[in-house]
Amino acid sequence: MDETVAQTYGRRWGAGAAVRAEHYAGMSRPAWEAVADATGIASGSRVLDVACGSGEFGVLAAARGAQVAGIDAAEGMIDLARAALPGADLRVGTLERLPWPDAAFDVVTGFNAFQFAPDLAGALAEAARVLRPGGLLAVCNWGRPEANDLHALTRAVQALDPAPTLVARRPIGEPGVLEEVLRRVGLTPVDADDVAVPYAPPDEETLLRGLLSAGNIGVVVEHAGLDAVRRVLLEGSAPFRCADGSYLFRNTFRWVVGVTRPNRP
Repeated sequence: MDETVAQTYGRRWGAGAAVRAEHYAGMSRPAWEAVADATGIASGSRVLDVACGSGEFGVLAAARGAQVAGIDAAEGMIDLARAALPGADLRVGTLERLPWPDAAFDVVTGFNAFQFAPDLAGALAEAARVLRPGGLLAVCNWGRPEANDLHALTRAVQALDPAPTLVARRPIGEPGVLEEVLRRVGLTPVDADDVAVPYAPPDEETLLRGLLSAGNIGVVVEHAGLDAVRRVLLEGSAPFRCADGSYLFRNTFRWVVGVTRPNRP
């Protein structure tokens, strides 16, 4: 991610940091728990969460006794993370240039992060660099489009933008795709699974507040206007509206864990 893209990302995602944390943290928790279990995060584990957002996964890891670090391009997100994790090593920066030395961590995690890197393999290799020999890299992303109700909704919004930016273009939620890239950068995939992450806003106002806080949807608002985006969001959400006025979107994240070579040169 070059400096211009990183600054744009930081501005768009940082602007809605507090709202995004409010709406999406609970949705992601099942995935956080699954990854923490799969990587054995426990007392003394040195953990780096890349694109750490507002720090909730770091809080979970710290509660298990881990020493937590995090990085995000959005300064607004890092401000929230610092409030949630006082004393943690939290920095503003990009995936491709991690400001830590080689072999600094036992576990590196990335939740819906690496797909935004222009050089996916390079970003994964950089994450592997800061892992100790035998350390674990856990990558968790939206799974297959057909397993995610929100996918069609966000795609309908992005169709309003003739030149979409900051949109994930790599199908790394498809089984086997991410594993192949991990092997290419010298990691060995050792575990993978899907995890259900339903999104259930209680009413229309909350739905719109949450969806409009997402940086990729904010990009479209800048080009197509708020009214057009709101209209598409409400039309696309209608099939998921429940009788009591709440909404239920069934979604799936997929996580993959790779291990670095035990004795890297």
